[in-house]
Amino acid sequence: MSMDIAKNIFKKSSIGTIIFFILNALIIIGLFASIGFHSLYVIVIIYILSIFIAFSSIGEWILCLMAGARKMTRVDMRIRMIPLLEIVYNKAKRKTPKLTNKIVLKVIYSPEPNAYAIGRRTICVTEGLFQLPDDVIQGILAHEVAHLAYRHNEIQLLIGGGNFILTTLLLIIKLIYTIIGAFSLISGIRRRSFGTVIIGLFFAAIIWLWTKFCMLFLMWSSRENEYDADKYAAELGYGFELAKGLDAIGTSEPQESFLKALYSTHPNTHDRIGRLQQFGVLYYRY
Repeated sequence: MSMDIAKNIFKKSSIGTIIFFILNALIIIGLFASIGFHSLYVIVIIYILSIFIAFSSIGEWILCLMAGARKMTRVDMRIRMIPLLEIVYNKAKRKTPKLTNKIVLKVIYSPEPNAYAIGRRTICVTEGLFQLPDDVIQGILAHEVAHLAYRHNEIQLLIGGGNFILTTLLLIIKLIYTIIGAFSLISGIRRRSFGTVIIGLFFAAIIWLWTKFCMLFLMWSSRENEYDADKYAAELGYGFELAKGLDAIGTSEPQESFLKALYSTHPNTHDRIGRLQQFGVLYYRY
C-alpha cells in the first residue's frame, strides 16, 4: 500500500468507510463460522484476489459497464468535452502532481446532466451535461477530477469495493438464511410451532438490520467525500462554476426525508452550495 493511499484512508472522510468494512467483515466471518468455515485463510485469500481484480483494468471496465458508460465515439462530443477536461486536468495536475497521468473520458447516454468519477482514472459524463455552458461543465469536471486526485474511489475499492467477491458470497449466504427463515416461518405456521416462526423471523431481520446499519457509515463517508471534492474544485478556481452547476442539476429535487438523507451518497444540494459559500465562493442565486 502506498503512503498516499494510507494517508487518505485514515483521513476524517474515510472513517465511515473503515467502520463499514470492519462491520461487514465481522458479519462475513460470523456467517462463515456458522456454516463450518472456521479458518480465516479462505477469507483472506479471496479478499486479496478481489483487490487485485478491483484495481486492475478489468475491474475498472466492469465498473464502467455497470454504470452504462461507453466510449465517446461522436467527434462533436469529443471536440466539445475533451478540451474542457484538459484545462481542468492541467490545473489539477499542478496542484496534485501525483494525479493519474491519463484520464479516460466516457459518456453515459442519459438526458440528466451529471458526471461521475469511476475507478482510478475514468470520468463519465452524461449526454445531458452537454446542454450546460462550458464554464459550468468545467466546474463539474473539477469536482470529478478531485475524486481522482483524492483517490476516493481507490479507498472504496481497497476497503469496501475491493471485497466484491466477499460481498457476493455474503449475498448468497444472506439468501440462504432468508430461504431458511422463510421455510422455518412456513413450517412453524403449519405446525403451529411459534419457536420456529420466531427463529425464521429473527434470521431474516438480523441480516437486514445489520446491512442497513453498516451502510449508514459507508454513506456518511461518501457524503464527506463530496464535500472534500467540492472544496478541491473551489481551490482550483471553479467554486462559482460548480455552485452554478449544482443549482442547475439539483434545485428541482424534493426535500429529502431524514432516513433518505442518511442513506444518500450525496449531501443535499443546498448544503453543498452553502459549504462552498463558507469557503469564500461568491455565488448568489436568491
